[in-house]
Amino acid sequence: MCRQKTFTALPKGRAFYIYGGCMDKLQKRALAFKKLLDYEYKIILGRKGQRTEFVIDFEKVDFPHLIGLHKLNDVLTGNIASEKLFERCLTGVVDYETISKSAKFEKLGNRFEYFDKIEMMLDSNDVIFKCNTNSMSAFSRIIADFELKNIYVGLTFYLFLEKRNSSEKQYCKSFIQESSIDYTYGQTKMTLLYKEKINKKTGQSEIQYNRLV
Repeated sequence: MCRQKTFTALPKGRAFYIYGGCMDKLQKRALAFKKLLDYEYKIILGRKGQRTEFVIDFEKVDFPHLIGLHKLNDVLTGNIASEKLFERCLTGVVDYETISKSAKFEKLGNRFEYFDKIEMMLDSNDVIFKCNTNSMSAFSRIIADFELKNIYVGLTFYLFLEKRNSSEKQYCKSFIQESSIDYTYGQTKMTLLYKEKINKKTGQSEIQYNRLV
C-alpha cells in the first residue's frame, strides 16, 4: 500500500507528488488526459448520402468537468479556474485522498475508475450518434452534438461531444457509465466513414477507420 507522500522535482519548479513510489489515482487520470492534449481526431460521418465532418481536440480546461470534479464542491471549495485545477491534479497537489472524502464522490462511480481508459475508448470507438436535444431531455439534462458509445469490460460508457465556443472543433463534454439508461434512445445513429488520430506536435497520423477507399 502507498502511504508516504514524497515528491519528485521537475523543470520550471513543478513537482509530481508520489505516494510511497506509487502514483496517486487522480494524478494517474490527469496524466492520461495530458497525453491527449497532443492529439486530435478527425471524424467523417455519413447518413442518407450526406457527410458530416468534425475534429475532436482536447484542452486542459476540459478535464475537471469531464471527470466530474465540479460535483465535489464540498471538498474542492473556492473558485479555482479549470486549467489551474487540472495542473493541481497533474502534480498531485489535489489528490485522490482529498476528493474521496467528498460526500458526493460515490456519485462519480465508474466514471472516475475507468477515466484513464478514455484514450483507448476513443481509439477503438466506431459507434457514433448525432444527439437529438428533444429526445435527450426526456431522461438527461446533457446538451451535446454527438455521443460515442463504448462497451468495456461489460460496462457501457458514453462520451458526449459539443462544439467549442472558441472554434469549430468538438470537445469531450461529459463521460458517463450507465447501465439503467440507454442514452442512445431517440438519437440518430451515424455511419462512421473515416477516423484519423493526429499528433499535433509531430504531424504524424494514424488512420483508425476508413470506408472512403
